[in-house]
Amino acid sequence: MFKEVEFLFTAETTPDVSTDLARSTGKVDDLVDLADAVNVTDSPNCKSRLNSLLVASEIRRNGLDVILQLTGRDRNQIALESVLLGALSVGVNKVLCLSGDQPPEGGPVAVNELNSNGLIKLCATLSGGSLTDGTLVNDSLPIFSGAADDLYDQKSKPDAMEKLIKKIHQGANFVQTQYCFDYEVIKAYSEKLSLSGSFENCKILIGMGPLKSAKQADWMRKNLWGINISDEILRRLELSDSPSETGEQICQELIEKIMDLPCIDGVHLMGPNCEKGSARIISHFR
Repeated sequence: MFKEVEFLFTAETTPDVSTDLARSTGKVDDLVDLADAVNVTDSPNCKSRLNSLLVASEIRRNGLDVILQLTGRDRNQIALESVLLGALSVGVNKVLCLSGDQPPEGGPVAVNELNSNGLIKLCATLSGGSLTDGTLVNDSLPIFSGAADDLYDQKSKPDAMEKLIKKIHQGANFVQTQYCFDYEVIKAYSEKLSLSGSFENCKILIGMGPLKSAKQADWMRKNLWGINISDEILRRLELSDSPSETGEQICQELIEKIMDLPCIDGVHLMGPNCEKGSARIISHFR
C-alpha cells in the first residue's frame, strides 16, 4: 500500500476557500519526494473548501501520494460511490473513512447515510468490483481504506479496541490516530495492539503535529475533538524563544522514542497550515 519503508510519515493539508487550485496544491510542495503520502481533508469543521478530490488529483499528478479523507456527513450513498470511482480514475486509491464533524443546531443539513464503518464497507464493495446495487464496475481497482482512532478512548473505554478491530475486519488497511504527545500512552496503545493479534497486515500511524505556539495549542485542545495536549507542553512552548521550532522539536523527540515500538508503523503529522513544519520534521529523519 505505502512504499516499503521501515517507518512511514504522512502529513496533512486542507484546501483553501478559493478558486485558485494552484494555491491549494502548492501548499504541499515541500512534502513532495519526502512524505509517504499527504491527507487532503474533506471540509473539516463543517466549513466549505475547494473540492478535496480535485485538490487530491492535482497533488497526485505532481508526484505525491495522496490519502483522500472522505466523510459520510455531506453525501448520500450514490454521491459517495461517485466520489470513490472518481478518485480511482485519477490514481487516488487511499481513503480515510470518517463520519465527519457534525454541524451545529441550525447549521447545514447533514446526510449521515453512512458513518465511518459504512464507508469502510463501501470501499470493500467497490474493491470487489461492483456498486452496492450489484452493478459491475468496468476496469475496477482496489481501494485501500483507513480508519481513525483515539488513543485516549483506547485508554478509557473498554470496548474501543473491539470497535477498531471491527473496522479492520470490515476492510480497513491503515489507521491514523488523533493527536497524542504522551509516550506512555502510545506505549500502552502499542502493547494493546500487539496483544490483540489483529494488526499484522494493518499500518498504524500515530497522530501529532508541529505546534506553533502555546496559544494555538491551547485553542486546539479546547475547541477541536480528539486533541490532547498537556500543560507541560504548553509551558515548554510558552517559555521558548522560538515556539514553532520547539513545537517541531517536541515531535522529533517523540518520534525517536516510538519508532521501535511494536505495531507502530509511522506518524501522521497534522494541524493548521502544518505543511512546511511537517516537511522539516520528516527531513530530520530522512
